[in-house]
Amino acid sequence: MLEELWDKYQRQIIISGVAVAVVTIVVALLMGACKNPKSNDLAGINGSSAISTSSGVSGDTANTDNKISGSTQSVTTKPAPVANTKIMVDVKGAVKNPGVYEVKEGMRITDAINLAGGLNRSADRKHVNLASQLSDQQVVYVPIRGEVKGPIVDSSATSTTNSPSVTTSSSSDNAVKSSSTSQNDQKSDSGQVNLNSASKEDLTKLNGIGDKKAEQIVAYRESHGSFKNVDELKQVQGIGDKIFETIKASVVV
Repeated sequence: MLEELWDKYQRQIIISGVAVAVVTIVVALLMGACKNPKSNDLAGINGSSAISTSSGVSGDTANTDNKISGSTQSVTTKPAPVANTKIMVDVKGAVKNPGVYEVKEGMRITDAINLAGGLNRSADRKHVNLASQLSDQQVVYVPIRGEVKGPIVDSSATSTTNSPSVTTSSSSDNAVKSSSTSQNDQKSDSGQVNLNSASKEDLTKLNGIGDKKAEQIVAYRESHGSFKNVDELKQVQGIGDKIFETIKASVVV
């Protein structure tokens, strides 16, 4: 019976099956087409968001880097110039190597004298405050024994006012006044020349004493210390009995 039905309706069954298959395929395609635009839209939105977010993060990072770089550049400054702390002092008088010397801040008069080779044997250290602190343009004058008549310098003082041995003022006028005071002390009240404090120029004013003999007297004084008495002048090379008799009344110690 089935064979009879198949033979009778075979063509209709095949056509119906094909039609159903075609309809099914078409419906499936239509449904897929309806779903794909949404997926594409979502993918597009997600892609745009990702790109936007990435761009935003990159932009913010770049801006942050630029701000940090700008801040670093603005903070960077040139080093401040180092202040000039050079201190120059003029060491004079009874020292081995008088002259101008550079000292460091905080150094004392004793340091300046050491730079000048130290004191001569004739130096009167009692009238020099070796502990006094140095300053720029200061004149340090060390007197010869017997040159200064004033009181001994107080070791606690930072400068001397009654003695010309140390000039702590940076003014050249004060230095000139100190030098003038020393020159006035080189002669006694009677007009006699003090062998222990007289300069070469003062000695040349004596009868029979020229530049060479004056230099020899000064050299002897510096190497042997101060003269103990006037007769010791005869120990100086070039000073014979004749010259000594001529000048002995004009000199003192």
